[in-house]
Parts: sequence; C-alpha cells; structure tokens
Amino acid sequence: TYTGADEHSGQRKPPAVPVVELLDTLDITTTAKVRDRVLVEHPLQPFDIDNVTPGALGMPPGQPFTFDPTTLTAVRVAAGHREVRPGLIGQRLPAPPPDDVALDDLVGFFSDPVKGYFRALDYTLPWDVDSIEDTIPVEIDALQEWKIGDRMLDDMLGGVTPAIAQQAEWRRGSLPPGRLGWRTARDVAARAAALAAAALRHRGQEPAALDIDINLAGSGQVEHAARRVTGTVAGLYGERLTAVTYSKLDGRHLLGPWIRLVALAARYPERDWTAVCIGRTKRGDKPRERLLGAPEAAGEVLSDLVAIYDAGRREPIPLPLKTSYAWADARYNRGAPERDARFKWNSARFPGENEQPAHEVVWGERSDVSVLMTPVQPGEEHPEENTRLGAYAARLWLPLLQAERNVD
Repeated sequence: TYTGADEHSGQRKPPAVPVVELLDTLDITTTAKVRDRVLVEHPLQPFDIDNVTPGALGMPPGQPFTFDPTTLTAVRVAAGHREVRPGLIGQRLPAPPPDDVALDDLVGFFSDPVKGYFRALDYTLPWDVDSIEDTIPVEIDALQEWKIGDRMLDDMLGGVTPAIAQQAEWRRGSLPPGRLGWRTARDVAARAAALAAAALRHRGQEPAALDIDINLAGSGQVEHAARRVTGTVAGLYGERLTAVTYSKLDGRHLLGPWIRLVALAARYPERDWTAVCIGRTKRGDKPRERLLGAPEAAGEVLSDLVAIYDAGRREPIPLPLKTSYAWADARYNRGAPERDARFKWNSARFPGENEQPAHEVVWGERSDVSVLMTPVQPGEEHPEENTRLGAYAARLWLPLLQAERNVD
C-alpha cells in the first residue's frame, strides 16, 4: 500500500519509486497490461459508495469491500434525497443595543461589510481559517507576493534598508529556493522601497495620535442621544493621516483612512485634516497617491456610517466593496452604474465578487448582480437611487469621492 493522496488537500500523490518500477515490470512481462487489475485506488471518503458496492475496489463478485453498517448508513444518507438549501435568514435580526461604537470596530466592519454580519454573530467562515504553511514554495502566487511585500514595506517604514528587508524575507523561508527566489525578492523589495519613499515624503513630522470621543446626538440617522464613537487615531503627521499599502490602490484601501479622517473632522472641526493613501498602480510599479479632504458635515457622515454599521449587523446588506464602489464612481462621474457594477460582481474571464465565499453563502453560487438590486427599504433611501445596492453605495462612497482633492 502507499499514500495515494495528500491528507490535507486531497491532491494525488505518486507511489514510491519501487512500487512504480514493480507496476512497470508487471506491465511489460505480460501479454496485456495488468496495472488496472492489481492496482486498487481506494476512495478518500469512507462514505464513498464504492466501499459498499459488491465487486468494487478489487473485491470478488458479490462481496463489498466493507460490511461496516455505519459506512452503509453514511452512504445511504449521502446518496439520498437532499432538501433545497434554505435562505441564510428568514428575517432581519433584532436591532443591536445602542451601545457606544469603537472606531476600530467601525473600520473593521467596512473592510468587508458582508463578512461584518458574520463577525457580529461571532461566526467564523471555514475559508477564514488560516492554514499551516510547512513547505518551501516553488513559486508564489499574488497573495503570497502581497504578504511578502507588505512585510518588507512595514520593515522599510520602520527604518530598515531594502537590502536588509530582502535578506530577512529570504531567511524566513517564504521565497522559492535558488535564484528564482532571489529574483522575486529583489523585484518585490524594489516595489516596496518605492512605496516607502512615497510615504516618507508625507511623514516629515513626528508621528502623533489623537483620542476620539464624539457624541452622535442630533447627527444624521442615528438615534439615542447618549451614543458615542470612541477610539484613537494614530499615524498622524501634522494634520495629515498617511496610509500606505503594498496592494494596488483602489476604493477598498481608502475606507479605513477615510473613516478615521471623518472622525477627526467631527471631533476637531477647527483643523484642516487630510488623508493621503498610497499604493501601487493597476499597471506598473510606480506608486499611486490619492488625497482626501475632510467632509463639510463630518458629524452627519459619521452618523450615517454608524447607521450602515447597525444595519449590517442585523442582516447581510448589499454592499460588496468593489461592486458598490464601481456603482458610486460611475454615478459620480455620470457613467453607467449598473454596467460597471455588473462587471465587478459577475464572473467572466476573472473571478468576480459573486465568487467570494461569504457572498455565495448569502446570495447563492455565482449569483447575478440583480440579487443586490432589490427595491430600497425604509431607512435606506438616497436621492436618485431606487435599489438597495445603489442607495448603500451612494451613502458610503459619494461623500468620499466628493472630498477627494488633487495630490499636492
């Protein structure tokens, strides 16, 4: 016997060399190949129907591989009638208590509003569990490159030279072996160094942090006069908040700095706050910068963000980040919102947001963008929008787009 598949991934594994040589020898010393007669590949799952099928898996006619009644029961259940999968929830959950809102919780929710619903329930999706990486990679994918680049960037922002950051990543074992890994490390280090240089240009002053404590009474849609938003905004250099990422800069990376900027402007309206967001361009390695100014009605904007946060903890709201940003950006620039949103949501040559596991749990496998475009419900309204996707997209993104400035 030999292990024919990986115990974690199920990927097929070849037998040891002596076994392969034995099978080859048997094939060439007989008039007809006997490999298929002497080699039995057992199923990975004990409830596979082949385990209880008479004559299967190399057994004599009329005799199954196992007589285990538990296996037979499992096979019958697996092959039996399956009910239609019910919807995720039948109705919205009760409104959350009007507690104070931590600024970090607010930022964390908007990093993925659909997942925010599951986080509010303390429910971890199976795909969110990090696997243990115990092998040396032969090649790295985009996600692994991002992790390496993000670590290098963080080191360089802390004063480490690109050469030392490159050496540290090499010794960590996260790169392919030999010259291939060294070439990868060199390319990633060059991109990270360019981003670090762009960020340091905005960090001429000593970093500071400010505490935030904002009363939401009388602001926007949030009720309950005693409710507050509290937290600390770090990474301030004068009156500018600086955020940098190794990712290719898009709307998702603006949200965290934007929410913190809105909180600063609501708490300290007398100061001219700005936020600069730095990342990679979609094509090429040159850093890209986007500058945000404070909104005029910062208290109302913050209150509406909290209202969306409350709604997203009661039910999964139609606010996938790429799709909603595409809708709002097209609306702001007088484009075609539905067309652009459909391009980001639906899968074609590249996976769309409808293939994200959390979205499949909520709206089904490979759902169409129309599932997000149901009529607006009370409390979600926004001028010129009659769908839930459009209303939520406008409420979240339009204040940000209207506050964008030219980079100085």
